[in-house]
Amino acid sequence: MAWMIRLRKARCRVHCYSTEDPDKVKRAVENLIKDTHFTVRTTSLEGHYGDIIKVYEYDILDENDVAWLLRKIVKAVGVSSLGVEEKSGAGGRIHVRLSKQKAYGGVVDVEEFDPVKIEFTYEGDWREIFRWQESTQTYT
Repeated sequence: MAWMIRLRKARCRVHCYSTEDPDKVKRAVENLIKDTHFTVRTTSLEGHYGDIIKVYEYDILDENDVAWLLRKIVKAVGVSSLGVEEKSGAGGRIHVRLSKQKAYGGVVDVEEFDPVKIEFTYEGDWREIFRWQESTQTYT
Protein backbone atom coordinates (compact mmCIF):
# COMPACT_ATOMS: atom_id res chain seq x y z
CA MET A 1 0.00 0.00 0.00
CA ALA A 2 1.46 3.36 -1.00
CA TRP A 3 0.90 5.94 1.69
CA MET A 4 0.71 9.56 0.69
CA ILE A 5 0.29 12.72 2.72
CA ARG A 6 0.01 16.32 1.59
CA LEU A 7 0.58 18.93 4.25
CA ARG A 8 -1.46 22.01 3.41
CA LYS A 9 -0.65 24.50 6.18
CA ALA A 10 0.56 24.93 9.74
CA ARG A 11 -0.63 27.32 12.40
CA CYS A 12 1.39 28.03 15.54
CA ARG A 13 -0.50 29.64 18.40
CA VAL A 14 0.95 30.90 21.65
CA HIS A 15 -0.32 32.98 24.57
CA CYS A 16 1.78 35.76 26.03
CA TYR A 17 0.72 36.58 29.57
CA SER A 18 1.22 39.95 31.24
CA THR A 19 4.13 38.54 33.24
CA GLU A 20 6.00 37.48 30.08
CA ASP A 21 8.20 39.46 27.73
CA PRO A 22 6.42 39.54 24.32
CA ASP A 23 9.73 39.60 22.44
CA LYS A 24 10.89 36.43 24.21
CA VAL A 25 7.59 34.66 23.53
CA LYS A 26 7.79 35.57 19.84
CA ARG A 27 11.44 34.49 19.74
CA ALA A 28 10.47 31.08 21.14
CA VAL A 29 7.98 30.47 18.33
CA GLU A 30 10.30 31.86 15.68
CA ASN A 31 13.08 29.55 16.89
CA LEU A 32 10.75 26.62 16.17
CA ILE A 33 9.70 27.81 12.73
CA LYS A 34 12.93 29.44 11.59
CA ASP A 35 13.77 28.89 7.94
CA THR A 36 10.07 28.97 6.96
CA HIS A 37 8.00 31.73 5.42
CA PHE A 38 5.27 32.81 7.81
CA THR A 39 2.81 35.55 8.61
CA VAL A 40 1.89 36.54 12.15
CA ARG A 41 -1.11 38.24 13.64
CA THR A 42 -1.75 39.40 17.17
CA THR A 43 -5.02 39.49 19.06
CA SER A 44 -5.76 40.19 22.70
CA LEU A 45 -7.89 38.43 25.27
CA GLU A 46 -8.88 39.46 28.76
CA GLY A 47 -7.70 37.11 31.48
CA HIS A 48 -9.66 35.95 34.52
CA TYR A 49 -8.37 38.85 36.63
CA GLY A 50 -8.72 41.49 33.92
CA ASP A 51 -5.15 41.17 32.67
CA ILE A 52 -4.45 41.31 28.94
CA ILE A 53 -3.25 38.14 27.24
CA LYS A 54 -1.71 38.57 23.80
CA VAL A 55 -2.26 35.74 21.34
CA TYR A 56 0.24 35.32 18.51
CA GLU A 57 -0.78 33.16 15.56
CA TYR A 58 1.79 32.26 12.94
CA ASP A 59 0.59 30.82 9.64
CA ILE A 60 2.84 28.83 7.33
CA LEU A 61 1.26 28.22 3.94
CA ASP A 62 4.13 26.98 1.78
CA GLU A 63 3.66 23.22 1.62
CA ASN A 64 7.41 22.54 1.51
CA ASP A 65 7.92 24.65 4.65
CA VAL A 66 5.03 22.89 6.37
CA ALA A 67 6.46 19.45 5.54
CA TRP A 68 9.93 20.55 6.70
CA LEU A 69 8.52 21.75 10.03
CA LEU A 70 6.54 18.58 10.73
CA ARG A 71 9.54 16.42 9.84
CA LYS A 72 11.71 18.50 12.19
CA ILE A 73 9.20 18.04 15.02
CA VAL A 74 8.76 14.30 14.42
CA LYS A 75 12.54 13.88 14.39
CA ALA A 76 12.80 15.68 17.75
CA VAL A 77 9.82 14.32 19.70
CA GLY A 78 8.55 11.26 17.81
CA VAL A 79 5.21 10.38 16.31
CA SER A 80 3.74 9.37 19.68
CA SER A 81 3.77 13.04 20.78
CA LEU A 82 1.35 14.00 18.01
CA GLY A 83 -2.43 14.12 18.18
CA VAL A 84 -4.33 13.25 15.01
CA GLU A 85 -7.86 14.16 13.96
CA GLU A 86 -8.75 12.08 10.93
CA LYS A 87 -11.68 12.90 8.65
CA SER A 88 -12.90 9.76 6.87
CA GLY A 89 -9.38 8.84 5.76
CA ALA A 90 -9.24 11.86 3.45
CA GLY A 91 -7.25 14.15 5.71
CA GLY A 92 -7.57 16.07 8.92
CA ARG A 93 -5.36 17.80 11.46
CA ILE A 94 -2.22 16.89 13.36
CA HIS A 95 -1.57 18.65 16.68
CA VAL A 96 1.48 19.00 18.85
CA ARG A 97 2.19 21.03 22.00
CA LEU A 98 5.77 22.19 22.42
CA SER A 99 7.61 23.83 25.30
CA LYS A 100 7.71 27.61 25.03
CA GLN A 101 10.63 27.84 27.45
CA LYS A 102 12.75 25.22 25.69
CA ALA A 103 11.91 26.67 22.27
CA TYR A 104 13.32 30.00 23.43
CA GLY A 105 16.62 28.15 23.88
CA GLY A 106 16.30 26.48 20.46
CA VAL A 107 15.19 23.06 21.74
CA VAL A 108 12.15 21.19 20.39
CA ASP A 109 10.40 19.30 23.19
CA VAL A 110 6.81 18.52 24.21
CA GLU A 111 4.94 20.37 26.95
CA GLU A 112 1.31 20.37 28.04
CA PHE A 113 1.39 23.41 30.36
CA ASP A 114 1.41 26.78 28.57
CA PRO A 115 2.70 25.35 25.27
CA VAL A 116 3.26 26.57 21.76
CA LYS A 117 0.41 24.79 19.97
CA ILE A 118 1.02 23.79 16.38
CA GLU A 119 -1.72 22.45 14.12
CA PHE A 120 -1.00 20.96 10.71
CA THR A 121 -3.76 20.54 8.13
CA TYR A 122 -3.22 17.55 5.87
CA GLU A 123 -4.77 15.52 3.07
CA GLY A 124 -4.19 11.82 2.57
CA ASP A 125 -2.87 9.23 5.00
CA TRP A 126 -1.24 10.64 8.15
CA ARG A 127 0.54 7.33 8.80
CA GLU A 128 3.13 8.41 6.23
CA ILE A 129 4.84 10.29 9.06
CA PHE A 130 5.90 6.99 10.64
CA ARG A 131 8.37 6.66 7.77
CA TRP A 132 9.80 10.10 8.57
CA GLN A 133 10.89 9.01 12.01
CA GLU A 134 13.20 6.50 10.34
CA SER A 135 14.84 9.19 8.21
CA THR A 136 18.48 9.90 8.88
CA GLN A 137 18.15 13.49 7.68
CA THR A 138 18.96 16.00 10.42
CA TYR A 139 17.43 19.40 11.05
CA THR A 140 19.21 22.37 12.53
